[in-house]
Amino acid sequence: MSLSLVFCSKNKDTDKTDDNTEIDSISKWIKQSKNIKNTQFNREKLLKKAFEVTKQQKSDSVKNKFFSKIALEAFNIGNDELFKKVNLKALLLSTKLRDTFRIGDAHWNYGSYYTRKEMIDSAYYHYHEAYKRFKSIKNESYTAKMLYNMGYIEGLLKDYTGSEVSIFEAITIFKKLGKDLNLYQCYNYLGLIYNNLNEFNRAIYYHNKALEYLKNIKNKRLYKEGSLSNLGLVYQKLKDYEKAIESFEEALNNSNLRKRDINFYARLIDNIAYTKFLDGDTTNVAEELYKSLKIRDSVKNISGIVVNKLHLAELYAFKQDTLQAIKLANEAHNLANKIENNRDKLKSLLLLSKIDDKNSNTYLKNYVHLNDSLQIEERKIRNKFTRIRFETDEYIRETEKLSQQKILISVGAFFTILILSFAYFLRVQRTKNKELLFEREQQKSNEEIFSLMLKQQSKLEEGRLKERHRISEDLHDGVLGKIFGTRIGLGFLNIKGDERAIKKHQFFINELQNIEKEIRTISHELKNEILSSKEDFFKIIDNLIEQKSNIGNFEYKTVYDKKIHWSEINDGIKINLYRILQEALQNIIKYAHASNVKIEFKLEENTLILLIEDDGRGFDVFEKRKGIGIKNMKSRVRKLNGVFEIDSIINKGTAIFVSCPIQN
Repeated sequence: MSLSLVFCSKNKDTDKTDDNTEIDSISKWIKQSKNIKNTQFNREKLLKKAFEVTKQQKSDSVKNKFFSKIALEAFNIGNDELFKKVNLKALLLSTKLRDTFRIGDAHWNYGSYYTRKEMIDSAYYHYHEAYKRFKSIKNESYTAKMLYNMGYIEGLLKDYTGSEVSIFEAITIFKKLGKDLNLYQCYNYLGLIYNNLNEFNRAIYYHNKALEYLKNIKNKRLYKEGSLSNLGLVYQKLKDYEKAIESFEEALNNSNLRKRDINFYARLIDNIAYTKFLDGDTTNVAEELYKSLKIRDSVKNISGIVVNKLHLAELYAFKQDTLQAIKLANEAHNLANKIENNRDKLKSLLLLSKIDDKNSNTYLKNYVHLNDSLQIEERKIRNKFTRIRFETDEYIRETEKLSQQKILISVGAFFTILILSFAYFLRVQRTKNKELLFEREQQKSNEEIFSLMLKQQSKLEEGRLKERHRISEDLHDGVLGKIFGTRIGLGFLNIKGDERAIKKHQFFINELQNIEKEIRTISHELKNEILSSKEDFFKIIDNLIEQKSNIGNFEYKTVYDKKIHWSEINDGIKINLYRILQEALQNIIKYAHASNVKIEFKLEENTLILLIEDDGRGFDVFEKRKGIGIKNMKSRVRKLNGVFEIDSIINKGTAIFVSCPIQN
């Protein structure tokens, strides 16, 4: 795939700096560091010199401008240590100066850095932070670029719906700004998305649309060749091998391609040879694949080497040279494992499971395990991402415009129709009163509808729990009993045959026993709901605290009032207290880093009290911004008609007090 990403930011030099020797020198060193004719060592040396002199500048605005530039160039030349050091200073200083643009720029740089390191959750976070800053200052071009970058990250995680939304939002802005290059990148990426979704006609349409925008761009670089390669991959999936080869060869026709991008040149040779092989034509395919492999090996393109070896392994397997095929597939797998390329690890495992009959089951199991673990991890990261939606800026501006027009009309009417002004005023007042009355009635209706919705949701939840219990009982009493009977019956069978058959018989009996255990475990887990648990509630609390203490590495003490009879207490109270304690412990782990935690449940008259104390870092309770966790705890306590109080001293600790009346 040919992926295009708006990695590098272009800083706006809006600061006016003093014209002195040091500042001129810093600018000169940064400019020289961009010269690719200089050695890597000299470029890094120039940037480090610029950084040290910048730190000595008295003007914060001057320092901030140069920090931003140096960080960007450090990223471009691949000096991670210098980039992280300088970009952190740029972000901190920009925050101090409240320079929204450069805060966004620093986050953009971080996003690019983490994308290159394939830490995609961190990359998405920083692109989103940059997006918020650029949007707040109405920098539409950079806002759209961040949307594109977020869409790119979502595409990597196979969140194609989210990726589509972000890319189309970016397209809307780029069209308004007339940014042809950015529009090319967006449509090219949409083509890649729809190819992954196997929507090949749409993929072809968007790749061709990207090529249309490319016609308006003077410096086309290798964009056209990249799009042709992408089209070739679409046709390859469609099994239209003739068109695929035609697209690849058209891209390869660029006479300077080998000199400009040798990796891309080798990839096209590999694509053409592999497409011929898929079409059943093996003439000179091995020679072309080895030619591509030799080029990739010379430039240490490990990912490309893996792909080449996989294609060669498929070719040798087709020629029934199984030993050579297995050797190449294993080499590809080891290299993919070395560079942590999970996509090609999966391909190599699947290929080995097909060609290595002796170890086929092992490879297939490893493939399934890796594929499942990757899907789970991708799902976890996707759940972290917040969907980005359009804000109603345009609507607000239109509303303000209409309000201004209304005021002008009213003023004009007042001066031109003075005699009727009083009557007009009374009429308007009556209309407003009617509108207010209507709004009150509408609000009341909305509240009633919302109340019904909550009740309906409660009934749905109750039905879900009952269904879980029914399934659990059916599994335990029905399916488990039948499997047990079958296993016992098989155990009493007198199987005759060779030793291998007897061992298989015993193996299947053992497998049935394992299945019984799994069903029993599932049955118990289905019933292990907090609301319906037959366990003592304190045991559930103990399990939660012990689990969190192991994660947070803190000591804990629990004090339970023996007067509390949980079986007589409303389930709603139990579930809400459990969730409040769970959220509090999570905050202790994430923020407080406490060494000791005390949890106390006690009963005073008809009031249940929960007290949570820790000796952690503490925080300022009067700070305006509070996390959603504390808001959720307060919300739960309100539902119980209780009292929620939180007291915290910085570097001393935090105490949370919850009380609520008992509802039997």
